[in-house]
Amino acid sequence: MVGYACFLAAGYSLNSATMAIANKWALTQFPHSGTLTCLQFGFSALVVLVLKGCHVLEADSLNPKKVRAFMPAVIMFYISIACNMRLLSRATVDTFIVIRSVAPILTQVGEVVVLGADWPNRDAWLALLTISMGAVGFAHNNLQAFADPHVLFWASTYLLCITADMLVVRRVITTIKLKPWGYVYYNNVLALCVYPVWALLTSETVGVTEGLFENWVSVALSCVLGLGISFFGLNTRLHLSATAFTVLGAACKFLSIFLNTVLWRHHAPHPALPWLVLALSGSLLYQRVT
Repeated sequence: MVGYACFLAAGYSLNSATMAIANKWALTQFPHSGTLTCLQFGFSALVVLVLKGCHVLEADSLNPKKVRAFMPAVIMFYISIACNMRLLSRATVDTFIVIRSVAPILTQVGEVVVLGADWPNRDAWLALLTISMGAVGFAHNNLQAFADPHVLFWASTYLLCITADMLVVRRVITTIKLKPWGYVYYNNVLALCVYPVWALLTSETVGVTEGLFENWVSVALSCVLGLGISFFGLNTRLHLSATAFTVLGAACKFLSIFLNTVLWRHHAPHPALPWLVLALSGSLLYQRVT
């Protein structure tokens, strides 16, 4: 059981470390976040459905009772992903990462208030303070990005949504029993149903395909990684606490920072990067002491 949990955590870390960069690349080539998100969900659902039909894997069929129970988690998941895409379309991967690294602070409060967990000890508070210092330092050295009101709005919304997502999704998936690939199938099929509603509420154009075929490589890569993150993300949550899962997602971003800095010019100013590393170091310290 421990070995399988380590496998899931490693798979999630690898996918999570590269997913933001792949999404940013896809959005620079195909700047339609809603359509890109829809393609990712559709690809994952289709792959599971085909492989299930070929008896390569097992996945639960849609059950009305389970669909109703699963829907709150899907709605939170979709809003988090949509805000993530909107943030990446306006800011660098580094900005997204620092916002993501702050999530353990709100998640810890949520675990105490919602799930009845104990308040963290002194060392844990020190780690959370380190995260806060790193985030503030990063923002101070990257004022141009945070001066954009759209970045501030989507960053704040994403932070609140990812915190709620961590708490809601864990409660849902621990009470609804599905096969490992069943979680992937349910999550992506139901997310496709949320897409038109979200597009209507945000006045987002549905089904934009301009430039899709010319830039299919970046879009296809984001879809493949989306399938991986769906499987590893949902199933890793079953074996970790909400806070530990949040910290894992932040910790694996060290690789994201390195890759994002050396691969292209879409990154934060160099003086801001040490502060980002400090925030992620605080996440790792928090993981050790909790």
